[in-house]
Amino acid sequence: MAVLVAAVIVLGGLVLVNLLLTAAIIRKLRKITKELPAGRAREGFGLPVGAEVPAFSALTVADTKVTTDDLAGGHTLVGFFSTDCRHCLPKAPGFAATARDAAADGVRTLAVVVTGEEEPAGLLAALTGDVTVVVENEGGGLADAFAVAGYPSFFLVGPDATIAASGHEPEPLLSAPSPT
Repeated sequence: MAVLVAAVIVLGGLVLVNLLLTAAIIRKLRKITKELPAGRAREGFGLPVGAEVPAFSALTVADTKVTTDDLAGGHTLVGFFSTDCRHCLPKAPGFAATARDAAADGVRTLAVVVTGEEEPAGLLAALTGDVTVVVENEGGGLADAFAVAGYPSFFLVGPDATIAASGHEPEPLLSAPSPT
């Protein structure tokens, strides 16, 4: 009988410690959630503003080659989409519309579709018009060159092939001031 009482006391103590640890974890997660407002990503989701885009080379869906050299000499809006990202497909038509508007101002656009488990057909259909599209697998050259850590991600590359602005929405990038 004494062994049973001791076992219940030890088990009760372990349950109490488990509850305390669980409560501490929940408090920490609530704090993190409050610091990260809904719809905003953490800073540092790709190359920082002012960073030079590393060398890359890729083939577009039109079977033309695009390299770092193609970014020089003008502004280029680059969008990264993933087939496994639930926010990417709804943002793709907006990116294509922004690309159309930006083309009138001489801004080139490049969309990179990173394939995962899903097929890229939906994204490719949404990225039409003045958008040059590259399809690559996860860990592809362009996503690595831009150090993309989340999707969708957008970068405005300046004439000197450095990042002028970045964000999770393409429209504000075109009005962002260039770094001096």
